[in-house]
Amino acid sequence: MPDTPPSRTPRAAIDPATTAFILFLGALAALPPLSIDMGLPGLGQVQDSLKATANQATMTLSLFLLGFAMAPLVLGPMADRFGRRPILLWGLAVFTVAGLGCAMAPSIGSLLAFRVLQGIGAGAGAMLPVVIVRDLFSGAQARARMSYVSLVLGIGPIIAPALGAGIMALSGWREIYGALSLAGAIIFGVAFWSFGESARPGQRSSLRPRDILRNYRNVLSHRIFLGFALVNGLTFAAMFAYISGSPLVLMANMGLSTGAYSLIFAITAGAMVVGSSVNGWAATREMSPKMLFRTAMALLVLSPLVLVVLTLTGDLTVPALVPLIAVTTFSLGIVMPNSTHGALQPMGRTAGVASAVLRAIQMACGAAASGLVAALYDGKSAIAMTGTMLLCAAAAAIVYLWMLKPALAKATPA
Repeated sequence: MPDTPPSRTPRAAIDPATTAFILFLGALAALPPLSIDMGLPGLGQVQDSLKATANQATMTLSLFLLGFAMAPLVLGPMADRFGRRPILLWGLAVFTVAGLGCAMAPSIGSLLAFRVLQGIGAGAGAMLPVVIVRDLFSGAQARARMSYVSLVLGIGPIIAPALGAGIMALSGWREIYGALSLAGAIIFGVAFWSFGESARPGQRSSLRPRDILRNYRNVLSHRIFLGFALVNGLTFAAMFAYISGSPLVLMANMGLSTGAYSLIFAITAGAMVVGSSVNGWAATREMSPKMLFRTAMALLVLSPLVLVVLTLTGDLTVPALVPLIAVTTFSLGIVMPNSTHGALQPMGRTAGVASAVLRAIQMACGAAASGLVAALYDGKSAIAMTGTMLLCAAAAAIVYLWMLKPALAKATPA
């Protein structure tokens, strides 16, 4: 498809072609990681304050993820039927009210209930930015903006633990949720006053159960969508294997302090931001996205392979691990925006449903990788983390070579 300027400009104060619009979409996408990571420093206080068990306090994370994973499957068809704007405003309103409920929760049961609602609201913020980009842009412009949204999104996990720790130092765990509620209210205000409808007029999908099921079936049977969605999910799983396994490897096995671990986590997350920046820069220069994507996929397999070899030989050290992880996350900063764009680009009027399926596959792959790392961890080595990273990256490469590449070649005119 040729690169074209936005064909539908929302009646909004924010011009979709500006940095402000990218920051707005990035802030929406950053709500879930902020909601996850900011609350982690306060789990101990939650346990003491609400007389909860450690498992109950930990459920504030798992139940948020449950709501976050399930919401797009319902909100996706609704966004295709009613438009992006009302679903976005509804999701932000739910997120804001639920955050306030978390901050004022009198018991662990009410806190957990509000966390589910907060996850549902965050699910709208995570799903819609990529759909809005797909609505307004195509070709290199869409790839560039998807990369810039990922760049803003990548900053979230870097700053979230520090923000949570800073709020904890000044006040307590309730104020963390109050801050999240305030952030939701601010973004709601920006969306209400400055964002119009981005969906194409006159192309609204039906909400009849039979039609919804048909849309999901059509999306799942689209070979190019499914290939890109699996690549996106499996590469996300490789990253999640690192996120879930790195505290065990770096702190429990290698003896790093919390401060040193936070620094390394920031470096490796920053490499993903750099990768997204490079991808966005390449798109604006009209460089070949195919070559960039293939190079990043190769690096994504090679770096975990070296990590596994070093693990098996007993030569894995912090100075060796950090740059190899940085190469992995740098590659993810290129692969994930391109795979998201590639999955949604051909979806037309079912872009909302497609985005929901894309997010569900991503979350399922991430959860599976995290569970595999936990199940395989032996308390002594990094093989559970590095092996799972390699398994997920290799699976993504296989999907690309044997499923996605032939489908793309068949779809491209000679």
